[in-house]
Amino acid sequence: MIPTTRYKIDALAHGLEILSLFNTDRPSMNFSEVVSASNLSKSKTFRILSTLEALGYLERNLSTRTYRPGLKVLQLGFTALNSLEIAQKAQPYLKSLSDETGETTNMAIRDGAEIIYIARIVTEKIISVNLYRGSRLPVHCTSMGKALLIDLSPEELENLLGSGPYFRNTPNTITCINDLLTELERIRRRGFSINNEELAFGLFSVAAPIRNHAGKIIAAINVSVPGSHMSQRELERNIAPKVVNVAELISSSLGATHLD
Repeated sequence: MIPTTRYKIDALAHGLEILSLFNTDRPSMNFSEVVSASNLSKSKTFRILSTLEALGYLERNLSTRTYRPGLKVLQLGFTALNSLEIAQKAQPYLKSLSDETGETTNMAIRDGAEIIYIARIVTEKIISVNLYRGSRLPVHCTSMGKALLIDLSPEELENLLGSGPYFRNTPNTITCINDLLTELERIRRRGFSINNEELAFGLFSVAAPIRNHAGKIIAAINVSVPGSHMSQRELERNIAPKVVNVAELISSSLGATHLD
């Protein structure tokens, strides 16, 4: 049964419902079995199966005339499992960093032009942005987003974001690719990224990237600080080294080497 919500897209919901029918006990099904299990009409089932097959979420065996989950579904599953594993490994490090600094700590991964929060240790101190695991924010105006971009070439960055103008949240938001490239070069030199009220007024943060065993950036962590607690200079002097150190510890736990 699909939950009712005013924002539900029926075709999408039915497509996901059909994908959920496949499991270890029922790894493949023919057309009639899908119709029976889904309680959808034959015409609607056919259209959904054809769409899922065309997009790579289902594969059809021509000889047996059965469907099974395709590589796209596996990729989604691996992404979810990897994110969960990274968050679980990072959790004690984030807790220790939060205890040491007295501030909120976060971890995020990149999904295209957005970051997704996958771990969060929240202090009771009030911050001007209400965030939670699963929250999405733009890469160009967040400290973790910028930290996640530093290995991209100028061409890759432009393909991802375009040349601008990017959405301006505050007067401090970077809105064009040239300024963003300059900022990313600064981050590479220093080893950390600063958000100087670029996302919201009164919110500062400092972030550093997380690398895996292959040296690839797969996540980033940060410490978020209300502007009333400290200046940007104090953030860079007192908090940034701690964030970089914890990022290196997490990266090492994931098999990364040569982090200097």
